[in-house]
Amino acid sequence: MKDGRSLRALFLAATLVATTASLAFAQPRAEIGASLVSSTIGLGDDNFSTFGVPSGGFGILNPGLYASLFVGTRVAIEPQVGFFWASSDGESEHLLNFAGQFDYFVQGTSERSLYLFGTAGVISVSNEDYTPKSVGFGAGYRIPLGDRLTLRVDGRYTHFTGEFEGEESDMLAFTLSIGGIFGQR
Repeated sequence: MKDGRSLRALFLAATLVATTASLAFAQPRAEIGASLVSSTIGLGDDNFSTFGVPSGGFGILNPGLYASLFVGTRVAIEPQVGFFWASSDGESEHLLNFAGQFDYFVQGTSERSLYLFGTAGVISVSNEDYTPKSVGFGAGYRIPLGDRLTLRVDGRYTHFTGEFEGEESDMLAFTLSIGGIFGQR
């Protein structure tokens, strides 16, 4: 009877490994990318606009670097970071924007797909005793170009809390990004 249980356990383990391996082979494991072009529009009392190539605002408000960690054929967890540093006359200032994003790809990660996302983050401002927080959502379109390259176009709404820019504020951002795929095939 022990031999029957061992044989069933071995068969179950082999089936699990074969299924998991085929799923892992069919999808990318990670995509690392950066914003190429970004436009930001401030909403509210303190209206502002930025436009930049390679990226507007250097990732101050809309993180400029991302790493998509694919956890399924349609889902990715995405840490993002943006950094700005300026120095003049011996004084320096920095802004560090760190966010986490959850992506859902409607058609999956292996083909062109609309994606929906939600994001939350924090901004470290030098010489300040507050840390603004952000929450947002948006939609985009991801275009794989061959086996190792992707383009993304997205639009997002972000709400900043705390004392960022002296009060709570909102913004819209539109971004074109390029990414490289790692760990596929």
